[in-house]
Amino acid sequence: MANVGHKYKEKHVGILSGLFKPKEDPLQQQAATLVSAAGINATSIFVPLLDKFPFLREADVEHWDFILTVAGVFMAASRLNSLRLGDPREDSLMETIAESLVEWNPDSIRGFEDCKDLFENEYDRLTTLGHEARFIASDAVGKWIVWNVLGRAPKTQDECMLVRATGTMVTHAFFDWWNNN
Repeated sequence: MANVGHKYKEKHVGILSGLFKPKEDPLQQQAATLVSAAGINATSIFVPLLDKFPFLREADVEHWDFILTVAGVFMAASRLNSLRLGDPREDSLMETIAESLVEWNPDSIRGFEDCKDLFENEYDRLTTLGHEARFIASDAVGKWIVWNVLGRAPKTQDECMLVRATGTMVTHAFFDWWNNN
């Protein structure tokens, strides 16, 4: 008789579990579209900056797109970490982002890690120096962008201004990436 009750329970639990499927995390769509949005952002800011910084005419546009896309993804990922969603949820979202990055460009994970390393070091350095707080994150990511676009550390006044400009544009574009849901 115990067997009959077990089969009844199994059948009805199976029906009920179909009714109560776990809802997909609303941030999964944001994670899935992040790389393409960062790529669009990268291409859309080149020409306006080219007008202001003519030395960018010498830049490799394809490399620019790669660097700024990675920087945008990094900034959104950094913001995701600061939301404190919990490890399983954050890990799932980061896995989606990592898969999108690799699909987009196999070198992107290495670029992401390089951006993260320079950003963290520069963020700490700027904080220690008493840098203006509202520009620490944007100047840290901007330095990584300009260093990689130029292939060297920024030297001139215009190159240093490009650090702030690119860093601010990327940070602004992805600071609230996760707030839409």
